Amino acid sequence: MLLLELCFIAVLFGSQAQTVPSVDYVPEIIPMKLAGRLTGTTFLLRQPLCYFSNQQGLNCSLSTCEIWLAVAREAAGVNNFDTDKVQPSFDIVSASPYPEAFQNKNYYVTRLGVQNNFLCAELPGIRYFRVGAEGNCSTPTCNGILPAGSTARVKYLLIDPENRRVSYETKWSFPITLISLMPSSSIDDWTWKRSGGMVVITVITSCLLAILLLLVAALLLGGSSVFSKKQDITTDLVPGSFSVRRYSTQHNVYSQASGISPHLI
Repeated sequence: MLLLELCFIAVLFGSQAQTVPSVDYVPEIIPMKLAGRLTGTTFLLRQPLCYFSNQQGLNCSLSTCEIWLAVAREAAGVNNFDTDKVQPSFDIVSASPYPEAFQNKNYYVTRLGVQNNFLCAELPGIRYFRVGAEGNCSTPTCNGILPAGSTARVKYLLIDPENRRVSYETKWSFPITLISLMPSSSIDDWTWKRSGGMVVITVITSCLLAILLLLVAALLLGGSSVFSKKQDITTDLVPGSFSVRRYSTQHNVYSQASGISPHLI
């Protein structure tokens, strides 16, 4: 009986002592201010360039070793993944399929590509990976969206495709909190009503201003026709003489000739 208990303790201790070697990298959101960097259900990560370039003793090569991403929601998902990944003969790839992942173990894994695609070469442009890019997908390892407004942590994995176990991993990222979506019922529609009223007031004010400008223009034109009368000066046929027509307010015409200045009333 004592021997059986000792064997059980040894097996239990051995399973708990199993660990996955890690590299000294922490996944992080890209620092650039790009559109969609962080949304209610997705976010942009730096690609794992050069993360797994110096590992030794791998059973797979650069062209066959695969890089995956573990996406865990809050502490429960992190603990569940760390427990599942060290279980003997455990297929971590199919442990928590999407989309039921966040209803059960609160994590899922998705494939990025082979190791050869993420070497240390400097390439132009911004290299990122969008978590949740496949939306509401249905395949077990698809890159599906996260619950809106949730807090997630991620880590990159180097997986041997032969045994589908984690050979190396990065550290967990810091918590990433997604944007909380506001329900439509909580939106105050008084803002829209007030905006409509402002539009009506603006239109009425513009019309009144246009009418006022027309009235001012009409007054100016009418005043110029009454008060600005021309003086007609004509030269007589007789040399040295001229005649001047002058208009009074009674529209009477007075004229003088033979070089004499006109009489002004």
